[in-house]
Order: sequence, then C-alpha cells, then structure tokens
Amino acid sequence: MSFEIVEKNQVVREITLTIPGEAVRKIASKMVEQARKTMSMPGFRKGKVPASLIRQRAGASIDEDARRESIQDAVREAIAGISNLIHVGQVEIVTPKSEDGGLVAKLNVEITPNLEVGNYKGLEVAVADVNVTDDDVQKELENRRERNAVIEPVTDRQVVEDGDVVMVTLSNPNETAQNICRAGDRQITLGKGYFNADMEKQLVGATIGNAVELKASINENEAVVTAVVNEIKKRVLPALDDEFARDNDADNLDALREAVKNQLIENANKARDEEIENKLMEKLRADNAMDIPEGYVRARAAQAIRLQLEQMTRQQYGEEILNRIAQNMRPEELEEYRVDYHNEIILNAIAKAENIEVSEEDTIKEAKEWFQNIDENKLKSWLKTNNAAEFVGDQVKRDRALEIVKNAATINKA
Repeated sequence: MSFEIVEKNQVVREITLTIPGEAVRKIASKMVEQARKTMSMPGFRKGKVPASLIRQRAGASIDEDARRESIQDAVREAIAGISNLIHVGQVEIVTPKSEDGGLVAKLNVEITPNLEVGNYKGLEVAVADVNVTDDDVQKELENRRERNAVIEPVTDRQVVEDGDVVMVTLSNPNETAQNICRAGDRQITLGKGYFNADMEKQLVGATIGNAVELKASINENEAVVTAVVNEIKKRVLPALDDEFARDNDADNLDALREAVKNQLIENANKARDEEIENKLMEKLRADNAMDIPEGYVRARAAQAIRLQLEQMTRQQYGEEILNRIAQNMRPEELEEYRVDYHNEIILNAIAKAENIEVSEEDTIKEAKEWFQNIDENKLKSWLKTNNAAEFVGDQVKRDRALEIVKNAATINKA
C-alpha cells in the first residue's frame, strides 16, 4: 500500500490511497482461512472445507470485505503520522479496480488550525450602559400580574369584548384554515394573537349562540372558518398591592418594586457583559481569520443534535442518522457551530500565550457548576472518563483567557 498527502488549505489534507491487488488478495486469503475454521458443510468435517469451495460459495462477499478492510488498513497507516488530526472524512473510491485487481481511493482529513494569535489586549468596543427605569419595573410587575391571572365566567353580558376568553365551536374550516385550526371546541384569548390576530378581532362583537364567519389571509390565501360563541370568560388580574407582594416573596409592594428593580439590573448587567464578550470575540475573529474545518464543524453539529434529541426523547440515536442530519444542514445553519469553534481556537491560543494552568480543584469547581446537586464522588468518577477532565479544564482555560481580554479592553458607551 502507498499513499500521497496533499495540503489543500490550512486545515484540510487530501490523501490518495493506492492499494495493490496483491494486498487485497492477501487479506481475502486470510478471510478464507478464517472461514474454513468455522464453516460447516455437508460431506466435510468442520475446518476441512476446501478453500476453493468457500470461494465458490462466498467469493464475491469475501472480496468486497477484503477491499473494505484493505482501505481501512491504508487509512490507518496514512493518518498515523498526521498530527492534530480532528476529523476523517468519507472514503471515495476513485478507481474501483486496477489491472492487478487493486484500487485507488481518496479522502479528506482535517487538523486543528495552528494559530499564532495576534494582538488581543487593548481592544475597544462600545456598548450601552445599563438603565433600568421605573417604567421597566412597572412593566415587569404587570407581566407578573398577567402570569397570575385567573379566568372567571362573564355573567353580565352576552357580547364578546376585546381581551375576553371565549369558548367557541369551530366548523367548516377551508383548506387554508386547516393550517391553523380544526373543527371542534376551542378556547381563544382575544388580543393575544395565539389563534390568529385578524380572526380574534372579528370575534369582538359576536354574541353567545350566534355564528360568525372568520376570515384571514395566510400566505396569500384566504382562510375561512365558522365560529359559534358558547361562553364568555374574562381574565382577572390580581390587585397590585401588599398581598400580591407577599405572594411574590416580598414584605410589601415597595419591597417588591425594589426586588424587581434589582433583578432587572442584574439581568441587564449579565446581558451587557455577554454583549461585551460577543463584540470582543467578533473583533478577535476578524483579526485572526482562518480556514475552518467544515467536516469537523458538521461533526460537532451532529453531536449537539444528538444531545438535544436524547434529552428530549430519552433514547439513543445511531451515528448514521445524526451524520445524515448534519450533512443536510445548510451552510448558514452551521454558522453558530463554525463561530463557536473559531472562538475556541482563538481562546485556546490566548490561554497558551498566557500560560494559563488549571488545577484539579478548578476543574471540579467548574464541573459542579455544570451539574448542580451532583454527588461529588460521581462527579470525580465522570471526570476520569472519556477525557472529561481535560474537556472541562480546557473550558476553564478559555473562560480565563476571555477574562484577560475583557480586563484589558476599553469599553466605550454606545
């Protein structure tokens, strides 16, 4: 076997594998001998079936397996000397069969980008200052009242008003309307747009027991459905008083306003800090452009999808379906993963330049942040598996590298 490696760009190496027919035949012969040891056939004792008969019965399958194994052997040999390898692509058979029965195949492999990070201190970004107003506090209090609303029947009128909660029976939805509703009973809160904003407006003024035709334009098609109002209810918000405050873990309304304001300020500061980090990373990515290993990015996307699916469905998913999902993702859908990896490479380079070290205690502390209320012995056991400690430690290094960048940056007012 022989191979040739060509550098396509900073992170991609194209490998051409040349596998002579003799190598394939040698592997096929070993497979035949292995089959002889286990195969039973009428007229022959176990282990005594002639090789010629095995080839007659399973020659095509053995040859295919031999070609596959020879490719795997060649790939292992070719990538053994490639440092910083992070992703091996699919093998493409270029020449299925040469004159001597061999073959030629190609594949791309990807390596970690080697980045000498540029200037990362003294960067300037502009973000707005935190400004929480009394109106913001009042808006949050109203949101809390909305979340604590109760629904009560309306007994003093028969006509629907905006903001009501109406119990309706829907019928005769046309094909377009079937995209948003089905025939049958339904509860609709008017003015929220949860059903359809236009149709909700048309229910205002309807009377109990009478039918009203609801129409709306959906994707340039007209949706039509008939609604009969069966009952009118209303959302009743709790009074904004000391009792409401006590229900929200405050001594009185003034204390609740103060607590809400402090929470809004805390949230705003977190959002501002995140905006600073994002803008600093944008500058660093612009100043440290690099080739991104797209195959590896798709593999990361597949792993992220796996975690999401398994958390939602509580079942395992095979590599084939996940890789198929990732391969079918559009380039713009991969941008989040591409940016995330670019950030990692930059922050890893800064951590290296700053000689950042992480202790076992630091790693355990970080892991505890990830897994709240986990038993410490279980946590330590997890850190010993699958390079978990290194994975967590690298994240700590990147966090500290970003702090160095932030502390050295100039933050201007937007």
